[in-house]
Amino acid sequence: MLKIVLVANLPPPYRVPIYQRIAALPEVHLHVLFCCRREPNRQWDLPPLDFDHSFLHEQFFTFDERYIHNNPDVLLHLFRLAPDVVVINGFNPTHLYAALYAIVRRCLLVPMTDGTAMSEKNLTFLHRVIRRLVYSRSDAFIAASQGGIRLYKQYGIAPDRCYLSCLCADNRAYALEAKVNDERHQAGTEKLYDFIFSGRIEPVKNPLFALDVAVEVAQKLQRKIRIVFVGSGSMASLVREAAEQQAAYIEAHFTGFATQGQLPSLYHSARILLMPTRWDPWGIVVNEACAAGLPVIVSPAAGAAGELIRDHYNGFVSELHLERWSQQAISLLTQPDLYASFSQRSSQIVKAYTFDTATHGFISACENAAAKDRRRKANPLKRRRIVIVERQLLQYRVALYQRLRTLLARRGIELQLLIGDGTVAEKQKLNQTELDWTIHLPTRYLLREQICWQPFERYARQADLVIVMHENKLIYNLWLLSFGRPRRLAFWGHGRNMQSNMPFGWKERFKRWTVNKVDWWFAYTDGSAALVNAAGFPRSRTTVVENAVDTREMKRFCADVSAEQCRAARARMQIGRGPVGLYLGSLYQEKRIEFLLQAAHLIRQQIPRFELLIVGAGPESDKVEAAEKQYAWIHYLGPQQGRAKAECLVVADVMLNPGLVGLGVLDSFVSGTPMMTTDCGLHSPEISYLQSGYNGVITEDDVFLYADQVSTLLNDTAKLASLSAGALATASRYTIENMADRIYRGILDCLDRI
Repeated sequence: MLKIVLVANLPPPYRVPIYQRIAALPEVHLHVLFCCRREPNRQWDLPPLDFDHSFLHEQFFTFDERYIHNNPDVLLHLFRLAPDVVVINGFNPTHLYAALYAIVRRCLLVPMTDGTAMSEKNLTFLHRVIRRLVYSRSDAFIAASQGGIRLYKQYGIAPDRCYLSCLCADNRAYALEAKVNDERHQAGTEKLYDFIFSGRIEPVKNPLFALDVAVEVAQKLQRKIRIVFVGSGSMASLVREAAEQQAAYIEAHFTGFATQGQLPSLYHSARILLMPTRWDPWGIVVNEACAAGLPVIVSPAAGAAGELIRDHYNGFVSELHLERWSQQAISLLTQPDLYASFSQRSSQIVKAYTFDTATHGFISACENAAAKDRRRKANPLKRRRIVIVERQLLQYRVALYQRLRTLLARRGIELQLLIGDGTVAEKQKLNQTELDWTIHLPTRYLLREQICWQPFERYARQADLVIVMHENKLIYNLWLLSFGRPRRLAFWGHGRNMQSNMPFGWKERFKRWTVNKVDWWFAYTDGSAALVNAAGFPRSRTTVVENAVDTREMKRFCADVSAEQCRAARARMQIGRGPVGLYLGSLYQEKRIEFLLQAAHLIRQQIPRFELLIVGAGPESDKVEAAEKQYAWIHYLGPQQGRAKAECLVVADVMLNPGLVGLGVLDSFVSGTPMMTTDCGLHSPEISYLQSGYNGVITEDDVFLYADQVSTLLNDTAKLASLSAGALATASRYTIENMADRIYRGILDCLDRI
């Protein structure tokens, strides 16, 4: 039998039924330790606590209108109960004592939260540090909402370690009241109130805003609005006075505190719930309203917003703008069909929020954590684990990591992929992604985004090999190199910044100094490996990964373009029958767009029917647009993807890229369209894939010489065909499958030899 101890602040009525259900399960024994019976600002009436529980010696203080519990005697109870699992639902001192007990006694620790990223956005640095320490020692995690799971993810916790135990009301009680309400409606009795406000009458709940909404609606509809306030609190008299001053527009009723048994009829007596809260981790009143079939207007500060209440579906999620709230309320009050659809959807959505589903989530977290612990103890030979850290995960890397994960799993090796977030500018490119098995790292940029802080000590400590990118801005790498060194540490990168305009500056000198500080190197290309080895790192501990992207789809698209489709594409692009040069890539300074345009003019002088096709976007797109307007033989299509991009590749006779060449060379290979570039000194390591005279051409960095050699090639069909064949042959080597296999073999070599 699994012994579980839950440490909770107090017994809330919406959680007690869950505890009762857990206690009834034959395979577990639950004991709940409550810090107090009731906090002073709570007036809940509770069902019988018919499960094992204890009340600790009450000891708390208030801070920022919250009650901070400090019950050292929780340790005495834990030693007495000797649980297998300790669940904590907060971070008060009492919960931290319990967490410390679990860590020292080596029993399982499971944090449980009602919070979300929104509700915890103002936590202090100390609060966040404490959470990180506790989470780093925890075995599973329970959240009350998807927002809670996203909150855990911000702390680097994988979704497969998180379990949902939703907050819920007694839906059956509201369903029974619905039948009574239907009978009243059939008898011609209308609902008593237009609006209901339910909750503590406190500043954080914003009751005066709800009153203002009622007044505004009354003025616009030119009729008296009825609103009922259910609850009590320090602002009750103030709200009453404000309501009396607006008696010409509204009729306000105040019920005071309502018991759980009274709530269903109160909700059913109203048409719309107003919840203008300024802060609420969830908002159980939303469950109650939905169970009564009410549409809800709620502020985004409630955790239920966007989950249980979906904007324009069963309610409205709106910032606290009086005009907007009043218009939304009027639309519900004056449009019967809209109201009926919202009402029906509320009733339907809330069916998923039950005590049984909440119980299942709680138990699943504890039982799965226990099962993993049993497997660890039964198999003392720990499964080997590889950690790879990416500052951000880009779309083109997804296929690589999926394949690498599969390869490693076949050898019983776990891959943990830790990913962070790009800079603001990088995020705007919309090519950042994530996988359901990746682990998110909190990421901070400093000094105008020149420095990136991504800590991952817990994961590094538990790994057999940690692979990080060789970037100066990743300052956590310095910690790994100096103090927090894992068992094995590897760099993955170029060896130096290929585009640096100060190759002998302090940044590049520092980068060369760090080259030899790791156990293994994963170099992008043979050229990268040469740089690393020249800096003194052993060739025997260097793996060349042959950097690539997933080209399978583009290769298939290019092969599928028929001769007829090619002719149709030329006609659509308004390209004549002459030879075509294609520029495909981003438009920025290192790509040398002015050089490209000048070379195109020189080629046109030698081959009058030559036309230039430019595909891409970027800061220098204005230069291309201006050239297209001036010359009919220059065609600018903007960015193209998929089949449209394949048609451009097949239409072209050569690819022209006189500036920086990187992974774009793979498009040349899969399409069989030879690339011509220059030895400009700006290229990425992938330039080593281009073998001049076999699968492409590299000329001297001279625009006249470049244009002359392009013209010569376009007039030499045999040489063009030879280069095309070489490009197609090269395509089979530089693939995502080959790259994953090389990294996989490098990992095995590192594990075996270091």
